[in-house]
Amino acid sequence: MRRAVRRAVILFLFVFAAAPAQAEKALDHASAPMLRAAAEQAAVFAERHYAFTVDHQTIEGDKQFIAKLRFDPRHEDGAQWTVLEPAEDDLDKGAKKALKALRDMEHDGHPLLYDKLDEMLAQAEFARETDAEAVFVAQVEGEDFPEDALEVFITLDKAGGYVSRIDVKSKKAFKPMPIAKIEHLVQTQFFAAPHDNGPAFLTRTESLVEGSAMFKDFKSETMQVFSEIEMVEVEDGESAGE
Repeated sequence: MRRAVRRAVILFLFVFAAAPAQAEKALDHASAPMLRAAAEQAAVFAERHYAFTVDHQTIEGDKQFIAKLRFDPRHEDGAQWTVLEPAEDDLDKGAKKALKALRDMEHDGHPLLYDKLDEMLAQAEFARETDAEAVFVAQVEGEDFPEDALEVFITLDKAGGYVSRIDVKSKKAFKPMPIAKIEHLVQTQFFAAPHDNGPAFLTRTESLVEGSAMFKDFKSETMQVFSEIEMVEVEDGESAGE
């Protein structure tokens, strides 16, 4: 149930509310050309497919799932995730359930790129900036949590001309379903500077979710580090999670 709650929260983070009329829109800010270029570059490379390795760690109370995995979109659904370390047969029951949850999640062939950055920017407003960075914020809307419960922060690296991180944070507690309540949520994605006219790839994710489900409190912390990213060709008839 707790895993279902967290997955539900992630799935809902795709609708963004319009900024207040008096605020400066992100796409009216002086850095708008860099923001547009970052979104356009991600859209171009979203047509490609990638295999990658991820060091995954999830901690829930006294339980944890730590593993090195390989994702390859050329494999069939349900077989795209391969456990590199430890041996899959050595995983305990809880770790095997966590692995199954990963395998059951749908991937669209480019989980390493900005997701819906153009939609976020269209609704975001300027928040603050330094000589090095500019930060923009948008409200997140969804049918399964109250208005004004979540917001997303987009950080632009001004020297590199790319979005270096995206943070989703809860502003107040909310209930994604009647039997569950999220008290606190923070999800952060870190991106590397583009090289050789390529995209800004996701390098690390961190998340913290605290709340209750089925009258039991829970706290879940997850970190993923991505490496060995490889562009691959997916032939017609092969699975790419699409």
